[in-house]
Amino acid sequence: MVSASTLRKWQYLLGIVLIVVVGIHLAFRWPSYEQSITYSAAISHIQAWDFAYAAVLYILLYAALTHGLIGLRTLLLELWHWKYARITVDAVLIVIGVAVAVIGTIALTGTILALIH
Repeated sequence: MVSASTLRKWQYLLGIVLIVVVGIHLAFRWPSYEQSITYSAAISHIQAWDFAYAAVLYILLYAALTHGLIGLRTLLLELWHWKYARITVDAVLIVIGVAVAVIGTIALTGTILALIH
């Protein structure tokens, strides 16, 4: 398994990535949030920034998921101190993480493709 100090470094790095990517995501909403969330604006953003906008959304999905799961792992291991807690928590969170990543990827891809076509 990965050491706690390595996970902490990943946690900090993902926090920075999230700040940057959320900033980019919000920049797509500038200057008017209300206007930017209309259907026609969403389609024009995705069609005009096809790769860049989709990349921002995917990075946001995976970075937020990983950041959250690492934080949840840290909290659970602070609460539970039994013999196989680390192995159990890691295995369960990996299964949950893979499932959420697959479902999120399918949903995001389906939404982007539906808006493009």
